[in-house]
Amino acid sequence: MTPMSPNSKTQTRGRWTALAVLVVALTATAFGVWREREIARRGEVILWQDAYAQLSPILAPLLGQRFETLRDQAKSTLRRENYSEASWQDFLTASEWSVRFPGMMEIGWAKFDEDKVTVKFLASQQPSPAHAPGSDLNRDDMIRETVQKSADVGYGSGSREISLGEGTNAVRIIIGCLPIPKRDARPASTAENRANLAGFIFFALDRQKYFTTAQPQFKNLPFDLRLLAEGEVAPQKTATVRPFSNSGVSGEWRFVATMKTAPASATAPQWIGGGGGIALSLLLYFLFATQARLRFTAELANEKVLQREAEILALNHDLEQKVLQRTAQLNVALAEEKELNRLKGNFISMVTHEIRTPLALILGSSEILSRYLDRLTPEKRTEHLKTIDSSVHRMSGLLEDVLLFSKAEAGRMEFNPAELDLKKFCAQLVDELLSATNRRCPVELSCDISEVARADEKLLRHVLSNLITNAAKYSPPGTPVRFSVSRDGGDAIFIVQDRGLGIPEDDRKRLFTPFFRGKNVATIQGTGLGLVIVKHCVERHGGMIQIESAENLGTTVSVRLPLFSPAHTEFVRRILEKPEA
Repeated sequence: MTPMSPNSKTQTRGRWTALAVLVVALTATAFGVWREREIARRGEVILWQDAYAQLSPILAPLLGQRFETLRDQAKSTLRRENYSEASWQDFLTASEWSVRFPGMMEIGWAKFDEDKVTVKFLASQQPSPAHAPGSDLNRDDMIRETVQKSADVGYGSGSREISLGEGTNAVRIIIGCLPIPKRDARPASTAENRANLAGFIFFALDRQKYFTTAQPQFKNLPFDLRLLAEGEVAPQKTATVRPFSNSGVSGEWRFVATMKTAPASATAPQWIGGGGGIALSLLLYFLFATQARLRFTAELANEKVLQREAEILALNHDLEQKVLQRTAQLNVALAEEKELNRLKGNFISMVTHEIRTPLALILGSSEILSRYLDRLTPEKRTEHLKTIDSSVHRMSGLLEDVLLFSKAEAGRMEFNPAELDLKKFCAQLVDELLSATNRRCPVELSCDISEVARADEKLLRHVLSNLITNAAKYSPPGTPVRFSVSRDGGDAIFIVQDRGLGIPEDDRKRLFTPFFRGKNVATIQGTGLGLVIVKHCVERHGGMIQIESAENLGTTVSVRLPLFSPAHTEFVRRILEKPEA
């Protein structure tokens, strides 16, 4: 890093001085604006508090106390004569409901039962009442919700707006429920409130009409009050507009208050002071900054020239390094390509030999059988037939490995997990492999798992048969191969251990390279695809494979598969699925 010159340091100090002047000036301006704004805000708060204080004595009787009075009249009148027709008429006369509650379309008495709320009496201003005597208030979902809530808590409740009537006579109303207890008692638990409930005084109220007739009571308020309709979005709160709500026996009322005279505001002084302060701050800043810039223009130009020269040298060095690095990468890629081509050539030669040998055995045995069938003893015939059968199986296994490798490399290897008895599967697999290897090496199986696993049986067979076959193939005849199966949480652990040739240290890093075989395998048959296929099958299960080996000391292969974690197995299956074309 190039050290800063004295001129650059001086120029930097000049810039910091200009910035310090700007910050101080802006801070003073911001404080002045904030002070004016705080004064205006406090004025607005006091004005609205005074207005709400004037509104509360008007709104509380209008929305709540009148309806509570109506409930008290109903309790004293209806219960006196046990809810008779005569007591109902006395209540209607005493309540003067149509005069005291403009907008009340109907009022009625309903008897409460746990399953039914039956209308007994009704007074209505509608030509076709919606809640005639004998009807059930519970038949309407919205009214039922209000009725049940009022029954539970023991005090009045109002519904959301619904439509009453049909056609041109339809009006938007709320249904209010005033519970009438059998005996006076304070609201208690839900069960006690319901047991003490005789019924409801219910009413249908056109809130807009009711509110309109009460408008003269609000004329002396410092703001205009408007009732929000059902579903109408309340406006944003501003200095002159305040949305608010009030809940009572008659339901939830939403209002918008608009101040008749805008509150005194310090907006103009704020903007005048703020604009002037910012302008002065910028002017001072530019004076200091311009002075520093003019003083050191020449020094800056010289520093830029030196900087450009350093950048050009650094760029040249970087380009040289990139060329060397890219050349090395190309050499490595070329060497890998040559090695891959060599391995492919060896693989083709090996596959040709592997196919040609069993074909020759099949041809020889078939010719002997066709020419000398009648002269051969039954034992000789069986021997030649076994030769043909084993040769066919050998070619079939080779072709299956090549086909499976092709599918895995193309990403088309299927994964179909299903429930599997792991202990039974492993025992059966060991028997099959002992027969397939002519019992070259005994396989010592250790499996104490009784739980059902979830795996793709076909892929799991490829994994274990390849590992056990390799252990037997690269071990001296008669040397035991240990095969253990255990469980660790949601994982199954498969360990195959032999005491055979082992893997040279230089070959271990290329174990999963297609067509690659170790230097010490000599003439032992193989394609170099076994471990590659095993790795693909393990990855399809979402598992891991680990190999530890030492030359002439044997090899231990550990495979961990999440066979007892259904959620993990299902997740792996889904991400491996391809959408249909």
